[in-house]
Amino acid sequence: MDYYDQHVHTDFSFDSDEKMAAYLKLAGDNFVSTEHLDFKDPDDKDGDDLFDYDAYSREIHRLEEDTGKHIFKGVEIGYFAGREKDIKSYLKKHDFDIKLLSFHRGPDYDFDDSMVSQMDPLKVADQYYRLMWKGINAFHDADVLAHFDYGVRQLNLTSGMFETTAGVLLANILKLAVRYNMAFELNTTSMYKYHNIGLYDYALEIYKQLGGKRFTIGSDAHDTTQYMRNYENAVDMLKAHDIHHVNVYRKNAMIIVPLDDVDEGIKY
Repeated sequence: MDYYDQHVHTDFSFDSDEKMAAYLKLAGDNFVSTEHLDFKDPDDKDGDDLFDYDAYSREIHRLEEDTGKHIFKGVEIGYFAGREKDIKSYLKKHDFDIKLLSFHRGPDYDFDDSMVSQMDPLKVADQYYRLMWKGINAFHDADVLAHFDYGVRQLNLTSGMFETTAGVLLANILKLAVRYNMAFELNTTSMYKYHNIGLYDYALEIYKQLGGKRFTIGSDAHDTTQYMRNYENAVDMLKAHDIHHVNVYRKNAMIIVPLDDVDEGIKY
């Protein structure tokens, strides 16, 4: 089986205008989109960012009929403290092949807001990973921990600065990810657009040393120009850490996709 991008957004997500059909022109026999499900403060005037699951399902069925390709359903769960019951209720009513867990927002702002770049980087990092630590303790019904570095994308942190500020917190977070069988995502937008290759090199080894054996590569594409972006570079990083496989998900079941002929003797 060929690997396919495990983090993709279409116009069913609030921040993408790309049609699923456009991605299918680039994809092989298999494709998955992972649409945003972002819960917010109940007092937020903009409301939650949910997507039309029924319309999503109909479009997948139509495109499968038209193209003969296998299209899988995915969701990127944007965690918000205090909304765990709402998240669980939504997931109970809707089926997905893969569930990504993300931490986008604090109580007052999204960590991708431009204002974050003007804040004290060490304070932001500490705040973000404390939020993630509490969040992953409260909710962990997911297959993949997505873009672990989202909260520091707007900052200019070296791996040394990161280790000093958030290293212990991240190790504890990744320990829980391993315990709950969550894959480590190599997010190529983070790695190459936001220049966080060093942070991924650092965190990947921690996850592996803690016993983590599940890895996905996701472009975090919001249009077709980003689909499978820098995939080969992410593969090279995995191999540099003596990791010779990636994983895909179907019906929440993990599938191993070898990257070469090296027998890792992995037992899950």
